[in-house]
Amino acid sequence: MSNGFSTRGLLDALFRHTGEQVLVFDHDLICRFANKAACDYKSMTEEYLLGHHASTIFSPDRYESTTYGALQKALSGETIQYRIWRDQHAGGQRGFDVRIEPVPDSSGQFLGALFSAKDISAQMQAEERARLAMMMFEHTTEGLMMLGATRRIQMVNPAFTHLLGYSMEETIRNEPEMFVPSLRTGEQPYAEVWHALEYNHSWQGEITYRRRDGRHVPTWQTMVRVRDGRGEIEHYLAILNDLTERQRFEHQVEQLVYYDVLTGLPNRALLSDRINQAMVRTERRAGQLAIVFIDLDRFKAINNSLGNHLGDQILQAVATRLKRIAGEEGTVSRYGADQFVTLLPQINSPDQASTFSHHVLDALCVPHEVGGQSLTVTASLGISVYPDDGENREALIQHAETAMHAVKKAGRNNFRFYTQDMNQRSTEFLLLENNLRKGLQKQEFVLYYQPQIDLKTRAVVGLEALIRWQHPEFGIVPPNRFISAAEETGLIMPLGKWVIQEACKQNKAWQNAGVLFAPVAVNVSARQFGEQLESLTREALEDTGLEAHWLELEVTESTLMEDLNEAILMLSTLKQMGVHLAVDDFGTGYSSLAYLKRFPIDKLKVDRSFIIDILEDPDDAAIAGAVISLAKNLRLKVIAEGVENAAQLDFLAELGCDEIQGYWIAKPLPAEQIPIFLAEWNARKS
Repeated sequence: MSNGFSTRGLLDALFRHTGEQVLVFDHDLICRFANKAACDYKSMTEEYLLGHHASTIFSPDRYESTTYGALQKALSGETIQYRIWRDQHAGGQRGFDVRIEPVPDSSGQFLGALFSAKDISAQMQAEERARLAMMMFEHTTEGLMMLGATRRIQMVNPAFTHLLGYSMEETIRNEPEMFVPSLRTGEQPYAEVWHALEYNHSWQGEITYRRRDGRHVPTWQTMVRVRDGRGEIEHYLAILNDLTERQRFEHQVEQLVYYDVLTGLPNRALLSDRINQAMVRTERRAGQLAIVFIDLDRFKAINNSLGNHLGDQILQAVATRLKRIAGEEGTVSRYGADQFVTLLPQINSPDQASTFSHHVLDALCVPHEVGGQSLTVTASLGISVYPDDGENREALIQHAETAMHAVKKAGRNNFRFYTQDMNQRSTEFLLLENNLRKGLQKQEFVLYYQPQIDLKTRAVVGLEALIRWQHPEFGIVPPNRFISAAEETGLIMPLGKWVIQEACKQNKAWQNAGVLFAPVAVNVSARQFGEQLESLTREALEDTGLEAHWLELEVTESTLMEDLNEAILMLSTLKQMGVHLAVDDFGTGYSSLAYLKRFPIDKLKVDRSFIIDILEDPDDAAIAGAVISLAKNLRLKVIAEGVENAAQLDFLAELGCDEIQGYWIAKPLPAEQIPIFLAEWNARKS
């Protein structure tokens, strides 16, 4: 090879096996040397490249035209360096650092040009990955923390500084434990993390950090261990996700699922869970726990008279007092509209439940100041003790409720422990309720009628409808055996509706037959005396065609006194319909004369308890006389019930009583016997 290029062996030794592309051109830009890397890249053989002009090797496209021009400049002694990118057929790009320099001889003359191109694709890709990684590090919303092998912080991203409120400078070279609050003295919050990373590539879990302002931030953290090429730990990378909003949402969901919205107390679901847990703990230590069932007395009357808004305030105030008494260990839950159940999870003896109940009754006696009014609420409490009173949660609550109902029946505002005798009565009550439902479905109830007479004329002036149960097994069952159960279960509503309908229907039938033209009196229970009474009374009159003045509704004195304003409104509505109204069992309650004169009533009914011993007991005689005198002064009719002999009748006549009813006249009779009685009575009277 001439022109200074005879040293081919030297070129081969230097460039043949290098990874860079190497091409050597003479002064005429004819290729005189090509190494393997250049041949591979150009996809040409060495034989093809050698002897070809540079213009045929480097195409004049936007990539290689630069190379051809640079070769020409190199012949003038100029060295050119640049970087080019080439598109790949399979996608992506390859990058090259190109250097073109002159080849001088020993005298300094330029014999040709040397082309070399180093493939920097891998390096550039690594740099791009590093750039993208840093971009992600800087802009991700998750907090990132890079730790060195010594477990000290080397770098944090902006999200981390925003999350904890510390600047990067304040975090660098510190251990992450510095930002984690210790819950107990000597506790090492990161101990679990480091222990796990000794054996595993990563760790995940919840860690709470302390912000610069002192607030705690719950996070879900992933910590990854990074090793170098020798297998040594080089870094730790921590990824922090803020759990604040998630925990707030979970708390809101928990409140909705497990807590009462009005009072904030645990609901039935959470109470059940806590009782189950307490039973397990109690069983392990052979201890006891107590369930206290609390039912507010006559709370419905408060709601009806003052409105739900003030009623809600009272419930909230009661809940606050109960929580204070139960303390941290006890669980007070809202179990129903006006019912609370308290779990006392660890008691040494039932005396502790007794003490708690005394405290509750005393606390509730203190008036509640709501809506500018001072109101006192009492409660009835029932107590069951585990394991004596039940082996499971359901039994304990049921037995505590049974004991509570026993308190209600005994006069309210007290507490009782559950006994087996109560359970027997409860079982009988459930059986009675079931039979009542069947009796309604099978139409086993009938009305009997007891005549009422005018003391002056001795004429029959009315009948009182009295319900009886024609039980298929027990025969005729009197109302004192089932009415209270009907009231407690709510069955009094359909039963009472049927009574009014049947009484109106029967009275109309007697009128159509010319048997009797007199009012029929129907007893109205406390549960019936509400909004539905007006509609069902109007419906009964319209369905049967009975005129309103032939129907008399009897309401007990105690029912009227539960909500005086509501009672006056309801009585006025019924009076406007034309219905006659009577106050039953008068003298047994605590009626205020001021309210009595405001009741639009027609008649007072002296309770039979004052009539039985009226001839022997001066007090009963005085009360009966006072009631009769009061009725006269208020221009009301007065009727005495329970008259069983002529002496009682004569005495009542002397006191000025208007009407009587009782066994001396007739026992309650089935409807078909009333015409017979009337015929016999009228014959005897004449």
